[in-house]
Amino acid sequence: MVSTRSQSSNPAGSTTASTNAATRTSGNPRGVQTWAHTPSNLALIWLIISIPLVLWDTGYVVLRPHSMPGGALHSPIWTPYALYGSIDYIYGWPAYNSRNGFTAAQTSLNIVESLFYMYYLWIVYQHGRPSTSQGRGAPAPRTVGWLGQAKVVVGSMGGVACTVAFSAAVMTVSKTVLYWLNEYFSGFANIGHNDVFTLISLWIIPNGAWIVLPSYMVYVFGQEILEGLAMASGNPDPEGEDKTMKAE
Repeated sequence: MVSTRSQSSNPAGSTTASTNAATRTSGNPRGVQTWAHTPSNLALIWLIISIPLVLWDTGYVVLRPHSMPGGALHSPIWTPYALYGSIDYIYGWPAYNSRNGFTAAQTSLNIVESLFYMYYLWIVYQHGRPSTSQGRGAPAPRTVGWLGQAKVVVGSMGGVACTVAFSAAVMTVSKTVLYWLNEYFSGFANIGHNDVFTLISLWIIPNGAWIVLPSYMVYVFGQEILEGLAMASGNPDPEGEDKTMKAE
């Protein structure tokens, strides 16, 4: 999904290529390697899908009880929550009538996460350039086509983008795990009434996506940050791999 790509340069400022990777010159006579953030389109597609869903969810929670069944704003925007609120009482009348604060509390964090993710997307599309490099963790373009293509964000904005996205992904995973642990330690008070099929298909799988995919993001963004720190320490490639990048 994301990768660190180092840039090497020579005194003549020419671009050279090897059989394993291509290098992009920066005109620096000292040949100093620089760090770059490289998200692939496959990585970004999750954010493009998930952010609107989270904002939709946020609107439902913030506008309760008007967005709930029987409310003036319920139909047609939040009609699916009539079903989901009967599956997960955190989103239904039981939690609202008992003034359970967990629903609104986790929604408050959703807002912060979404702002982080939107800022990250803005950086990528405002400062990113097409790159022929394969991002860390991203599938090869020959396998998934356009989704495997990448952009590269160099300089300080690349560092900001990577840090912001990593922080947001950690928040997403932590909050979602807390959501599940809240059910476990409450004796499954809000979801224990469901049959197995309903629980798996309409609660575990949908909510599990916000654990699996953000966890993957934490891993690849974390790897990229570690590579940047290794480069700053003077040991850019402790495993002896050639991680150079070519921007178009």
